[in-house]
Amino acid sequence: MTAKGSFRLKPNRKPSNNRSRGLIGAVLGVTLILTIGNVYRVVSSFEQQQLISLSSDVFASHKYQPIQFGDAKNLAQKDFSQIDLLAQQLNYSGSSIPELADLLAKNAPTEADKARIIYAWITQHISYDVPAFHNAIENNSYPNVDPDQVLRDRTTICSGYSNLYQALAEAMDLESAIIVGYAKGATPTNDVRFQDTNHAWNSVRIDGAWYLLDATFGAGAVQNDQFAFEYNPYYFATSPQQFLNNHYPEDQGWQLLAQTASRAEFDNLPNISSRFYNLGLAIVSHSNYQITTANRLDIQVKAPQEVIAIAELKQNNIALADSTVLVNRQGENIMVSIAPPNIGTYDLTIFAKQKDDPEQYGEVIKYQIQSTNTTSQLPKVYGHFYQHQASLIEPLSANLQPNWSTYFNLVVPEAIDVQVVDLETKQWTALNSYGSNFAGNVAIKSGKTAVIAQFPGDEQYWQLIEYQPGK
Repeated sequence: MTAKGSFRLKPNRKPSNNRSRGLIGAVLGVTLILTIGNVYRVVSSFEQQQLISLSSDVFASHKYQPIQFGDAKNLAQKDFSQIDLLAQQLNYSGSSIPELADLLAKNAPTEADKARIIYAWITQHISYDVPAFHNAIENNSYPNVDPDQVLRDRTTICSGYSNLYQALAEAMDLESAIIVGYAKGATPTNDVRFQDTNHAWNSVRIDGAWYLLDATFGAGAVQNDQFAFEYNPYYFATSPQQFLNNHYPEDQGWQLLAQTASRAEFDNLPNISSRFYNLGLAIVSHSNYQITTANRLDIQVKAPQEVIAIAELKQNNIALADSTVLVNRQGENIMVSIAPPNIGTYDLTIFAKQKDDPEQYGEVIKYQIQSTNTTSQLPKVYGHFYQHQASLIEPLSANLQPNWSTYFNLVVPEAIDVQVVDLETKQWTALNSYGSNFAGNVAIKSGKTAVIAQFPGDEQYWQLIEYQPGK
């Protein structure tokens, strides 16, 4: 078939008086949104941090025994929307912790409401102190993180968030604890100063049971050196099993798990963000962070139909070609295929978002892959492939043999026509349609080939896949 129209590319948009008891010194923590190439992703980054450790006995878990574990799933069913709104609208301009505690308590009749309104007020009114972050990094000078100072300044770094939560909880007659430990991504992995402790968070007792929270993680993000509030309720009363994905307490009792994890087990958990759970994702195939493979690797993640995903492979912090990863929708799962080009260590990041969400993709899970062999590359795919949740069955090689008949088989939901285009001769060949499945043999001439599709209500054809000539 001769050329009958043009087609376009859509790039992958890969986003009191007792208050001094046990308060901690400076810890730095920030969430950055980075833009790299045409892929937008959300990345957690806690650059060089310093922690003045608590005495090991101040909030030791043995002091609270027997610790009753809270039912995070049940508490998550409670509607805190009114509490969150009241916290947001309470624009307290004073600097007294007892006074603020009284104002918050008037709107929080239960212990759960009190614990939540403290979290919601701090995360919606206390900004992350970016200049202080840079001053600490560049000059080794750290801000005053005393809760009274944090309240006056309305800005702080990590430890200021946990100190203020602790002070307000005590003022509102809630039993709470500051927990110190290690948070993934909080400091450079090769910096020996922070291999054991680099972050602080809280636990709070509600109706006799203990729950975990991290106000720093719940407050917002930094983009282009500017902090932006982005309230994230996920880090209030988080499931202990999920919290363990990126928080490891120095005192294992504060894992709030019947079977505690070792540090080695923690280190080998994939790096999972709150967005992973907020989107309803679940691990299907690989539950360890480190994966060794001698061949092409397939990782499966369960995902609701309205969720779409992309992925990126890096080596030595350099993003590799699109032909090293391919994301296919297969029923209720997303299949991420990885083709490491050489022997070595690679970092895989998967990003996801709601299909109809106009915002950027956000990071959901990260793995480290050790390749012991070279693998053939994958075809390059474009934005409409992911947007329409297509699935490529074959051919899965990036290169097509010129002057050879090749069988194409792919699933493209909603497509009304799928064509294979020789990019040199401009010849179009239609694939046979079997519902959303499109298949057929195509005589490949030059080898440089595109697969394009047309969708309802759009006269334009959009490129889904690109192949290169075989070598």
